[in-house]
Amino acid sequence: MSPVCAQSMELVTLGAAALRLAPPGSERLETARELEVDVTGSECNAAVAAGRLGVNPVWLSRLPTGPLGSRVESELRGHGVDVVADTATGRQGVTFFERGRSPRKDARVDDLGNAVVEGLTMEAIPTERVEAADTAYVTAATPQASTGLAGATAKFLKTASDAGARTALGVLDTRGWSNLESARETLEGLLPAVDVLLGTADAIEAVFDRSGEPSKVTHALGSTHDLETVALFREYDAAAWHDSTVHGFERPEVDSVDATGAVDAFAGAFLAGLDSDIKTALRRGIAADALTRTTPQALPTFTSEEVDALADSLERT
Repeated sequence: MSPVCAQSMELVTLGAAALRLAPPGSERLETARELEVDVTGSECNAAVAAGRLGVNPVWLSRLPTGPLGSRVESELRGHGVDVVADTATGRQGVTFFERGRSPRKDARVDDLGNAVVEGLTMEAIPTERVEAADTAYVTAATPQASTGLAGATAKFLKTASDAGARTALGVLDTRGWSNLESARETLEGLLPAVDVLLGTADAIEAVFDRSGEPSKVTHALGSTHDLETVALFREYDAAAWHDSTVHGFERPEVDSVDATGAVDAFAGAFLAGLDSDIKTALRRGIAADALTRTTPQALPTFTSEEVDALADSLERT
């Protein structure tokens, strides 16, 4: 894997991870006799993606003592992620997933409540890793999970911002959010410490009531919240606003096997490329999403060469 720069940047992420149990192939949960186990989580997915593009990835979290927490940690370490996790007695979040085949859609049943990660505080994690980061990333789902995680997210972003790191917030999925009004208030309280906002069109519309052409949506979000960069991921394309200019590229056609972790891979690859230029970052993000969809694992397994080859073939919108 080729590095993105002579001295690799460090991406530090904060969030939860779940053990994902899925039937082989496109079998249904209702009838499956076997379940394959892997790990997924928005921030750790993004960390793995960035690491495959030469970034030094770090994931901060809280895991249960025992075999299930060890499974999460060992799998992420096996993908090159530096895991820095507090531990406690308690439960590990689990998600059940079945892959659909047209016209049947993918299905997911989450069992994440009361996991030990909900009690995470920044006091339990060395802030030196955050202060030393080049980029700090968290998704909007993390502060929605618990009061403790909301406080940890706010301190994480402020610590990184005060130390001069680039800070990024992903607004990628609103499934499971009980109160969008409350979520909007929480996120608007975080945005003063955020430099880069990444979002899917559906989530941005649900949370910020912004929809329409990417040039208008990204500019409105950037100017309203004093952001440096805004990336918008849509069904057929993706766009990024930076220095008052919007760039856009089409998403390629994909024979999708499993979309879990794909948009997280977009976020990780996009952030990994920001030290070069915005167009490269956007193309790499789109390519990382597409390649992640071609494998049955939640965690990205592409190579930097595959990403670059696909990125170079993308057409402007």
